[in-house]
Amino acid sequence: MSLITPPPIDIRLKKEQEETEIKRIAVLKARLYRIIKVARDEDLGEQIGKEIYFDLVNYDKVHTFSILKCMPFIQFKKEVAKAFGIPVQFQRYWLWGKRKNHTYRPDRALTAQEEIQSVGQLREVSNENAELNLFLEDLRPFPPPDETKDDILLFLKLYDPLIEKIRYVGRLSVKGSGKPLEILSKLKELAGFSPDEEIELFEELQFEPNVMCEHIDSNMSFHFSGLLDGDIICFQKSVRNQCSEQYCFPEVPSFLEYVRNRQEQKEQKGKEKAEACLYTMIKVARDEDLGEQIGKEIYLDLVDHDKVSTFCIQNQMPFTQFKEEVAKAFGIPVQFQRYWLWAKRQNHTYRPDRALTAQEEIQSVGELREVSNKWNNAELKLFLEVELCLDLRPLYPPGKMIREEILLFFKLYDPLKEKIRYVGRLFVKGSGKPLEILAKLNELAGFSPDEEIELFEEIRFEPNVMCEHIDKKLSFRGCHLEDGDIICFQKSLRNQGNEQYRFPEVPSFLKYVHNNRQVVRFRSLEKPKEDEFSLELSLIDRLGPRRTTAQA
Repeated sequence: MSLITPPPIDIRLKKEQEETEIKRIAVLKARLYRIIKVARDEDLGEQIGKEIYFDLVNYDKVHTFSILKCMPFIQFKKEVAKAFGIPVQFQRYWLWGKRKNHTYRPDRALTAQEEIQSVGQLREVSNENAELNLFLEDLRPFPPPDETKDDILLFLKLYDPLIEKIRYVGRLSVKGSGKPLEILSKLKELAGFSPDEEIELFEELQFEPNVMCEHIDSNMSFHFSGLLDGDIICFQKSVRNQCSEQYCFPEVPSFLEYVRNRQEQKEQKGKEKAEACLYTMIKVARDEDLGEQIGKEIYLDLVDHDKVSTFCIQNQMPFTQFKEEVAKAFGIPVQFQRYWLWAKRQNHTYRPDRALTAQEEIQSVGELREVSNKWNNAELKLFLEVELCLDLRPLYPPGKMIREEILLFFKLYDPLKEKIRYVGRLFVKGSGKPLEILAKLNELAGFSPDEEIELFEEIRFEPNVMCEHIDKKLSFRGCHLEDGDIICFQKSLRNQGNEQYRFPEVPSFLKYVHNNRQVVRFRSLEKPKEDEFSLELSLIDRLGPRRTTAQA
């Protein structure tokens, strides 16, 4: 076995020196340069309604300039002219401000006095720590007019309730003493509406911790409505004279609330995904679960893992410690627990595949999940094997160390009641024969020791049921049985007339269940109402009416 030798000391030292130099250059560059991010109408148009819905722009996706701090701002404007093709005289810049309601809007235009300062000095004016965020107002074809205190810069979004889309349509500079009535024709022009179209206006106020979007009275002045520089007006066609039921979200406020809820759901999923990197959901199935589910909630395979005990365990926890958690939950001491990994077979069945080894049990939960999980999800599914003595006290698990032993699961079918149920599991020798366990099966079923029974292997149920008769004289290996296989058995009907039974043997019953009754499990993700469930069961009976002796 070859050992990995560590790299020579001089190589490691050289690598550390290179990393130190890179950090030194980065610090030096940060002292000399300022990052300036410039948002434009084009950015708002590209992002609103596609990448973002609230506020105006994501600054991580706008044009970025790395500028020497000593550069005069008027020189920077020439750099912008080269990048965007906007002559210097048509550029007006706005500083952004974070408001108390957590929104981030253009706050005020740079003054002529500020524009003759250096980039480094200007950063201090904007109260930005690491970078300078600006909105570039393109004023072509006219140079910037002198701003007055009565001027307000508003940003406009258009909502279409029919297609449930919102988009940026532009900005307007209005007089605070003016009224929204005075700009309605301009808004219709921006939206492409006819001049006589009736429209409604709303102010987008905030989205944290909840959405606030209020109707604007067109007859009140902008100042009276509390509108300031950087505020957002959302407008749409009026739906007052229409049936609002044709729209899921007839007006802007309801649409923005929907978007916010959708974002929260995405954030929650992202949080759960992040937590999945730290935790593993361990689903532990036991004989009790199989007994409760088979013949009631499920008929094919062994268990629905969504309805078994689930443990949320940190990935770094040793599996041996997890066993202590199980001991607390189920009252089964650690030394009496043995765990089996499940596996999905090629025939789409899902069965216990093999017992965990002692070496695997000393690993962490996360390591065990990675080794056993082919689907890369955050779950680990286990079957907990516990052996009980006659007084129901747990026993030490039998030593399953040789390949000769096979773990089989057993279901009992009653053709008279048309019921199937789980009765237990057994370890058998692969070289042994089913004949050798007939007495034990009769005992599990509560039959007399000399009752004649028939055995069937439940092989698969997709795309169709396959359940075959087992020759009791062949060995288990000869019958191709392996760990996790299911044997269904019943009283023999050879000496009886089959006419009195709808489904005399296991295969016919399982085919009926698969084609009809099993539909109930997958009909809906929602829990049906009691009357709906009764209706489903009545429909099921119609699909397979009970056949009488006379009909036969």
